[in-house]
Amino acid sequence: MLLRETALTDYVSRLYPHPGVEPLLLRLQNDRDLDVLLLLVACWLGCSGRAAAVADWRAICDWQAPWHRQIIGPLRAARIAVRGLDGDAQLYSQIKECEQAAEWSQLQRLQIECLRLIPSGDAEPDCLQHLISCCLGQGVSASEELRLTLQQLADLAAEVG
Repeated sequence: MLLRETALTDYVSRLYPHPGVEPLLLRLQNDRDLDVLLLLVACWLGCSGRAAAVADWRAICDWQAPWHRQIIGPLRAARIAVRGLDGDAQLYSQIKECEQAAEWSQLQRLQIECLRLIPSGDAEPDCLQHLISCCLGQGVSASEELRLTLQQLADLAAEVG
């Protein structure tokens, strides 16, 4: 099956556990305040040969922002707040489970929105360009240091690809 025919959730289920991917994504989230779901979408779109302009990425980011701000962000904050508290391991696990369920649900919605905005095409796979545009769409300029990290992620995504 061609990657352009692969569901986003199927792609993410292969990419995220790939060695090196999770720590890179979490570093980008924690150090740059980038949305992990959007970075995963960028890898999927980039490796599938779909072309997208920065304007497309701004639209995707604007569409995703309320869900991230109202659902995923508060769940993440709650999970972090209870991590390590005595006797709260079960609560931590329940919050983490809810956070992950919200993320998987949103990935399905993101796929529909992305396919609506970005029709299938025959562009060369360019994961790095999608990642850079994704950052710009989130208001983060791609410094040289950030580009190096994004290149690492793009290379790992191409391995899964």
